[in-house]
Amino acid sequence: MATKDELTAGINFLVQEVRRLANDFTDDQWERVVDIDGWKNREVLAHIAGLGGLVVPMSAGFANAQPGQDALGNANIDQINAAIVAQRAGKTAAELAEEAAKAYTGVVEWLATVPQETLEKRVTAMGYKDVQLSDILMRMVVLHGFGHIYSVYASIFNNP
Repeated sequence: MATKDELTAGINFLVQEVRRLANDFTDDQWERVVDIDGWKNREVLAHIAGLGGLVVPMSAGFANAQPGQDALGNANIDQINAAIVAQRAGKTAAELAEEAAKAYTGVVEWLATVPQETLEKRVTAMGYKDVQLSDILMRMVVLHGFGHIYSVYASIFNNP
């Protein structure tokens, strides 16, 4: 099980790296397409920033889901992601990084107060079945964010 300390450290490191990422590229590099869905690097950063604000309400929904029930239900993840990115169109990398920092700082504050039994609750979400909420958060928040950060760097440094 991912501990509160591990989640907090992971999220703080994610914020640090989002801020570093926001300062690393030119405007042209931010406009490069990074993935097969056609997102540009700036849109990937918008996705990371937007997800930060969803973590706490998503976690509450996961924790309150019936055992064995997919906590995401019939949610259309592609539509949610598209809306997150569209809402941030026109923001600079620096603005997105600050939005992410604020949102993920809220997640860290929530982690400091959430009962341990909430994080230990076993949930099902998408392909994850009967996994403790803390492990879902590590995978769907921390590791997910780092996967996107890596993809942005790879789009630049593997294709100069």
